[in-house]
Amino acid sequence: MSAKLQTNKPIAVKSSSSNLYAARNMELPDSVVHIRAGAFQNKRIIRSVRFPKTLRTIEARAFSRCTGIRQITLPDSVRELGASVFSGCTKLKNVSLSSSLREIPEETFLEDCRLESVSFPPRSSLVRIGDDAFSGCTSLASLELPSELKVVGSRTFCCRSLKTVHFPDSLEFIGREAFYSCGLGFLELPDSLVWIGDSAFHKCTSLTEVRLPESIRHIGKWVFHGCRNLKYLEIRHDSEYIGPWIINKAVTIRCYKDSAADRYCQKSGFRTEYF
Repeated sequence: MSAKLQTNKPIAVKSSSSNLYAARNMELPDSVVHIRAGAFQNKRIIRSVRFPKTLRTIEARAFSRCTGIRQITLPDSVRELGASVFSGCTKLKNVSLSSSLREIPEETFLEDCRLESVSFPPRSSLVRIGDDAFSGCTSLASLELPSELKVVGSRTFCCRSLKTVHFPDSLEFIGREAFYSCGLGFLELPDSLVWIGDSAFHKCTSLTEVRLPESIRHIGKWVFHGCRNLKYLEIRHDSEYIGPWIINKAVTIRCYKDSAADRYCQKSGFRTEYF
């Protein structure tokens, strides 16, 4: 059964009117431009949603804990999402995002444990992914981040299942614990990257070798600490800041003799291998 109401008047759906639309296969009318905060929160009846091409904004927690939803496809008209908008949707498997979105805010897909696929359109406008946006998405195995992305926030991808990530050439900032305990086996960071926050790749136990691009100016503490299979970390330039215990004692840092990285290793008691 589907629910679809027709009207020519622009509509902002809010929690007090959401029962007019909520259904197993929900179709929002073409006049809907906003979905207000918490409008469909906890509506477990909803299995699928047809979003209209008029939709511009979905506010915070609008579909939070809608545990029946399997798939989300956002039309390109959607320009803004609120925090936690699809968090706790534990049966959500596939997401296709709007090309107009510039930010995925904090906790957008938090604890969506069956999420397997996230598709970014070829002309994505996305520049930022916020804190905890995909944290706890324990079925997400691979990801190709969009070409204009600049910022990955803190704890954004704390997903043990995540094994492959393609980083765009635009990326500048990776936040604290952004990829904490991920299953990454290979890491190729772009030459645009400037900042790696504390513990960004902490306990990524499948990593074996990493080369940091020369663009990086800040290497936070414990960045690769706990990566027990990491054997080599290459630092070919003088970064402005290198935090304490970026690696385990068993790791060898490859660097140039008398460089800032070499002096850091001598001070910290880390093994070195010179180019």
